[in-house]
Amino acid sequence: MTSDPTNAPMLDSLPHPDDESVLSNARDALLTGMCNVFIVGEEEFHIDACFLALYHQLKREPGLHLHRMMSPKVDDIVELFNTVLADLSIEEARNQQANDRHIIVMPDFGPNAGKEWMACESLVNTFPGANVGMLAFSTIDNHDASALQQLSLKSRNKLIRLSHMDSASMEHFLNNCHERGALLEMLPSLVDSQWYGLASGIAGLSADDVPTYSVSDYDESKSAAPASTQSPDLPETEASSDEPEEEPAGARKPWINWAAFLPRVTSLVSASLIVLCAAALFLAVAGALHPPIWEATQFIVRPVWDQLMVWLEQLLAKIPR
Repeated sequence: MTSDPTNAPMLDSLPHPDDESVLSNARDALLTGMCNVFIVGEEEFHIDACFLALYHQLKREPGLHLHRMMSPKVDDIVELFNTVLADLSIEEARNQQANDRHIIVMPDFGPNAGKEWMACESLVNTFPGANVGMLAFSTIDNHDASALQQLSLKSRNKLIRLSHMDSASMEHFLNNCHERGALLEMLPSLVDSQWYGLASGIAGLSADDVPTYSVSDYDESKSAAPASTQSPDLPETEASSDEPEEEPAGARKPWINWAAFLPRVTSLVSASLIVLCAAALFLAVAGALHPPIWEATQFIVRPVWDQLMVWLEQLLAKIPR
């Protein structure tokens, strides 16, 4: 990651020739059409590039407040709406519209984030006066086609698909990055794509030379953070002091939680005795009415009863006194 994300290489050149017009349509839908925009594409690096480009375009818009949520939670969304609506009455939030527009940006909208989108959508529709919109990015294979279609059918939602990356467009983009000296920073985001071989060949680097950061790791706070906050006098191991230390092999001794074990044993024994007493009472009544039943039952049950008593004595003997 570059020290200044506003100079990220993906901001200088978009992967596909259609991306500029696609992002322009998305910006108009957000700001003019007051829609919620969901942008999907086939390639993760393509999504990353369009997110960075559109995000920095929106940051320059006057009267627009962006709220990035890398891992959106329903509680965070409700808290944001409470903040936005703090100066508005319920009537104003339902019928008027605030001057400033707020956009909730979700750069990595995964397959399990559907309830967060629905929570946002519900609040946006309930309180239009808050003037809040949503902007989400995701790879298309993270979502079911029917779910995407259902989302796009709603009047305030706009589903935008990025153009398919063909070989010619990709090669032109990678060569452009290489000429600008930016291909090295692009390679980590291409590792899981079909274009990694082409990109590494143009860069002339092996896999060992590729840095581990990615555009998807972008965070605004990193641009202002110092390079390192760790004191040089402290050993590196102190930075991870919260992690439990590994014990030597064989050092850990077996331990039994008797406080939890004894009540369970007592409950089991009590339940068994209740069942046995009920069965004995039933057999006694039946034997009184028909003596052969009692004799047959004694012949069958006595060996089992004796064995059960032996097991019970062995179990009680193991309990510490």
